[in-house]
Amino acid sequence: MRTGFWIVCGVWLVLVSGCSSSPEPRKPAGVLDNPEHHVAKGLTYLEEQRWRDAEQSFDRALELDAEYPEALSGKALALAYTSREDGRTAERQRSLEEQAVELQDQSESLANDSEKPKARFRVGINRIRLEGVLQTGDWVEEAESQFRELQALRRESPGLARLQSEAHYRLAGVYQQALGFDQAGAQFREVLALGLDFTREADLALARLNDVARARPGSRHGKSVALADSITRADLAALLVEEFALADLYARGKVAQRPAYRKPEAESSGSQMISGPASDLSEHPLRADVEEVLALGVRGLEVNPQKLFLPDETVTRAEYSLALEDILIKVLQDNRLASRFVGTPSPWSDVRTDAYYYNAARTVVDRDLLGLKNGVRGEFAPNAPISGAEALLGLRKLKDELNSYVRRS
Repeated sequence: MRTGFWIVCGVWLVLVSGCSSSPEPRKPAGVLDNPEHHVAKGLTYLEEQRWRDAEQSFDRALELDAEYPEALSGKALALAYTSREDGRTAERQRSLEEQAVELQDQSESLANDSEKPKARFRVGINRIRLEGVLQTGDWVEEAESQFRELQALRRESPGLARLQSEAHYRLAGVYQQALGFDQAGAQFREVLALGLDFTREADLALARLNDVARARPGSRHGKSVALADSITRADLAALLVEEFALADLYARGKVAQRPAYRKPEAESSGSQMISGPASDLSEHPLRADVEEVLALGVRGLEVNPQKLFLPDETVTRAEYSLALEDILIKVLQDNRLASRFVGTPSPWSDVRTDAYYYNAARTVVDRDLLGLKNGVRGEFAPNAPISGAEALLGLRKLKDELNSYVRRS
């Protein structure tokens, strides 16, 4: 009996000690092996979109101090960005989102108890970024509320000017994601006025916003791709239908169109039959726009021999030029445009005269519908992706030119 009693006591003591103690912090391996350094590295990785490297850096900081607010908040951001990677199941995405929110809440609780205003400010900036990534609930209002709290903290702690600059920059990013371009521009200008951190990034962002303002996107899809570094074939089809109103322009210009493809009756009753000549559009959200463009017949936006449209492939500057040239020829009803530059020397170092897109590229540049990618080196960059702002601005200029022609004819 006595032996059994001592065994039970020993087990109880082990359980109690296990529950009451937390893992011992790792001993630093060197001078730079400290939480602040690892957090700084993690933030750099976030800027470079290296989400897993960022998470590892924040974990190294947490090994040294499990309650380091900036590390917990940084890891929350890394997980949130990771949750948005392609190939995530809905369940995995939801799990990562929940972990991110939990870590952020924990970091804010620790930061609020801290006497370090810099830690509170960093965690607050990360909250603004997190709202922009997750976009749940009243995410814009939550980001604005957090920004106001940071402004109050800034007034109490004058040494936070550089972080204040980043706060403006991150709020501008939230406004951009919410398609509030005017509000985003105002915040970017605040960054430039402070003249501290993120000035180069803000300057570039403002230049792109100026292109968007000139393009004047009117449709929601136009606004959603306006700041994208690249667009897909389906995106371009949607821009031609929703933003450019190609069918209406063709009708007013009396452009001969392909017969519209009608949906089979079986499809409207819920079957899986695919309408249109492309076999890879059945589940695509922009299917209707793509099928309308296919019916209109735009060069460069056709199906391939395998009856595939490839809606998610990136549009290059060469392909974009082909589409604009084709529209221009059809509305103006001037086939001479298709060979105007044939036989002339190429003015660019990266485009041969026998390239299939040579005449189209020369046409769009000559009419100021698309600029050179690098004017100093004289490069058109035919294989580079067309950005959302470039695509919108070119379509706006072309639409204005063709609208005036249609009105005169």
